Amino acid sequence: MSEIKRGLFIGRFQPFHHGHYYAIKKLLKKFKEIVVVIGSTDDFFSHENPFTCGERIEMLRCCFTKAELSQMIIVPIPDVNDNTIWVDHVLAYIPQVDEVYSNNALVKMLFSRHGILVKSFDFYDRGKKEGAIIRKQMAEKNPEWKKHVPKKIIEYLESVDAEKRMIKIFSGRRH
Repeated sequence: MSEIKRGLFIGRFQPFHHGHYYAIKKLLKKFKEIVVVIGSTDDFFSHENPFTCGERIEMLRCCFTKAELSQMIIVPIPDVNDNTIWVDHVLAYIPQVDEVYSNNALVKMLFSRHGILVKSFDFYDRGKKEGAIIRKQMAEKNPEWKKHVPKKIIEYLESVDAEKRMIKIFSGRRH
């Protein structure tokens, strides 16, 4: 059996939260390298995707050490909105991977149909650590959101006035 060298983790990171951090930290211990795909890079300032690709890259980069970042290949990928070609689309953007990690049923099914091993991991306080809930709390100026993201992310989100952005987006006004 050959040594596993590279794993894949896909997320939108809207925003990056403790669940994402927990998953990536586990993968960094298991693999020499991990490919972190930032999905939906062509959509921003919306309910589902309020942050730009660049902001999400910044969020990822501020949470990890230089040594950890040297193990990561961060790849932004726009949506194709067609599940029949999505895996091929993702694979065209990334280097070869040995395993894919996701708890998303659709992602698991699509990669498995391509013969690629997909594994799940234990959720880290799923529910509270969910992007949609965090975004809603930010829009309501509910400080609870700060419990669900790393401290460096709080600082970053405050620096880009993310709460104000969420209020505008959730009230129907564009950024």
